[in-house]
Amino acid sequence: MPRIRRPLTIDGASVALDAPGLKFIKRSGGRAEPRWVCSDEARRRGYTPRTVRLHGDMAKAADAELIAQHCRKLWNEMLEWLGTGGHDSRPIFDGTLASLIRCYQTDRESPYKTVRQNTRRGYDDWCRALERTFGQRRLDRLKGQDLRRWYHTLAEPAGPGGKPRLRLASACVRSMMMILLNYGVEIGIPACLKLVQTLERMTFRVPQELLDQWNEMKPQQLTMTFAHAAAIVEEGLTRGTRRYRSIALGVAFQFELTLAQIDVIGTWEKVDGPRELPTDAIARGRNIWRPGLRYEDFLPDMVLDIGRSKTGVRAAFDLSSYPLILRALAAVPEAERIGPVAVDDGGIPFQRRHYIDLYRELADAREIPAGVWNMKARHGGATEARAAGANIDDVTDHLQKTDVEGTRRNYVSSNVATTRRVAKARVDHRAKKESA
Repeated sequence: MPRIRRPLTIDGASVALDAPGLKFIKRSGGRAEPRWVCSDEARRRGYTPRTVRLHGDMAKAADAELIAQHCRKLWNEMLEWLGTGGHDSRPIFDGTLASLIRCYQTDRESPYKTVRQNTRRGYDDWCRALERTFGQRRLDRLKGQDLRRWYHTLAEPAGPGGKPRLRLASACVRSMMMILLNYGVEIGIPACLKLVQTLERMTFRVPQELLDQWNEMKPQQLTMTFAHAAAIVEEGLTRGTRRYRSIALGVAFQFELTLAQIDVIGTWEKVDGPRELPTDAIARGRNIWRPGLRYEDFLPDMVLDIGRSKTGVRAAFDLSSYPLILRALAAVPEAERIGPVAVDDGGIPFQRRHYIDLYRELADAREIPAGVWNMKARHGGATEARAAGANIDDVTDHLQKTDVEGTRRNYVSSNVATTRRVAKARVDHRAKKESA
């Protein structure tokens, strides 16, 4: 039980304020700063936060009542935590953007817990940028002009001669702030509702000078061609180690089958709390590999039946119809044809960043422009298919896209024939170009 507090003098009257956990910290000049402090028992059991700074003028009745409400809320959350055995602390909102971000990322009922791990990675980056620059700002004191200044601040280059960060500014202020504020509305923070309504009505325009600078420095994105993909595969096979053979095979799968990078290399995800893992799971510390391609998925019959990780739409591919895959696969020793396809020399699946860096190393060795990104291999394969005259419906099926008509998606028993037609058209198109 919180101790009974002596009456306070508020607006000239003596008031017995129901504010469990309220204490005053003396500052210079005799000023008393209100703080909420958890109980001794909660402190001993490791409850966080131990203290929360409170904002308002205790000499005014309206501010004092708001502070008392905040204290009661914090105290009840602490009691709930103690009641669960002190193992699952609920996040505490103290009025700042940083605390809203912590709540969003740690609340068991937050929509953050339902987004894909790949999406979380982007959210985490944007949240770090917001917290690092504006984390201590109080939401109830923000206006639309503050958000506009934030946008312009984040859009500036990180250092002299650097590239303007327009994508970061847009992602943080337009997208991530809206996600955070909507979550704040969900948990009942009045300031968030006001800011959501403000942000919905705002437009953000980049200063022309900054936009011109960004356009000048922006690398031109280029479509990956078969020549690019084949050169990277050959460079990886020439180097001969397991990691470079893996990059070669991964690029061949991405380009030939028009697969997304994540569907080839998989992804490492953090394990939240105790969890029973599959017997064949690959784990490192608190991370577990969510499978991409495995040799067992297509050997020995050389038919790969795979669903996109993003949509679940399936396609079946006859790998014997794709020469670049056959070329890369032939260089893989029999002893290594087990488990994940894209692995480092020790047989551990690649982290995404490592895979991209090694891809770029091979591409640079063959003088392939920086604008030919690994993640665009899928787009390059589709572009080649259309240029070869493949039917657009066949290309759509080959891409495992979700925007195909329901009849074709639901009633075609198998699309192995479809993907074979796409592969044949592309190979024939290459032969015509070589003979011309």
